[in-house]
Amino acid sequence: MKFRRLPPLHTLEAFEAAARTGAFKDAAQQLHLTPSAISHQIKALEAHLEFELFRRGNRSLELTDGGKAYLGVVRDTLSRLRSGSARVAQQYARASLKISAGPFIASEIIVPALPSFQEAHPDIDVRIDTDLRTVDLLHEDTDLALRFGNGHWKHLAADRLMRVSAVPVCTPAIARKIRRGGPSQLQDVALIHSSPMPEGWKMWADATATVLGTPKRDIWLDSYLAILRAAEQGLGLALGLVPMVNPWLKRRKLVAPWPDMLVSVPQAYYLLYRPDDLERPEVVAFRRWLKSVLKRDALLT
Repeated sequence: MKFRRLPPLHTLEAFEAAARTGAFKDAAQQLHLTPSAISHQIKALEAHLEFELFRRGNRSLELTDGGKAYLGVVRDTLSRLRSGSARVAQQYARASLKISAGPFIASEIIVPALPSFQEAHPDIDVRIDTDLRTVDLLHEDTDLALRFGNGHWKHLAADRLMRVSAVPVCTPAIARKIRRGGPSQLQDVALIHSSPMPEGWKMWADATATVLGTPKRDIWLDSYLAILRAAEQGLGLALGLVPMVNPWLKRRKLVAPWPDMLVSVPQAYYLLYRPDDLERPEVVAFRRWLKSVLKRDALLT
């Protein structure tokens, strides 16, 4: 059989994402579509090919033999198209970078220093995305990502930027109330927790031989910026991540009631990028600039 028309590109992307994630729901989330849209696109692709790509169970999605064979073709095609598009665009289009960063890193570190990058590289457009969703650098149009983790991301290059330690922080008023009594008074205040790092307080307590007891209340937030803002508003005690929290401590927006009770965190902050972009001029420029900013502000470790 000869195909006179190629299948629509968006159906190939839907098929690849569904095969990679093993679920229409996860594929839809990555492509910013609904599961129903993913399902319809794959059905359209199957109609075009005239064979089934998946065996669909109640809670399972399994590639057929034909689907497995076609997946290799689609992945190779999309990879060549992405790399070829990037190569030609790099040569003829205006240089640009899309960067994924958490709200705190973006607002407290990158954005205040960004004028110096723009002055040094006026030919590079920068777009910063502070969505808390974890982007897939291998399959989305994002070039760089700042992430907190263990340094191991499959198929990605990672520059370690900052080692991190944790110390309790709060307003000066709360610190005055609890400082003298030591950590035993933790039960008299609310503890502010990080949803992405739910074991944070337990880790700190174990490392300092502190009994947390039952706090006055627990507050859970999903971003580091929100956690520090809550502590700044006097809602309770948060774990400040040093050196990132240092500027807030210097300005007395927050204080550490027990500054000596500093605990090393196994995770660190990393800058992630695709290995193929190691020598890409825009990526090289941003990596060098970011490290110089962190070194200048005594944050690089």
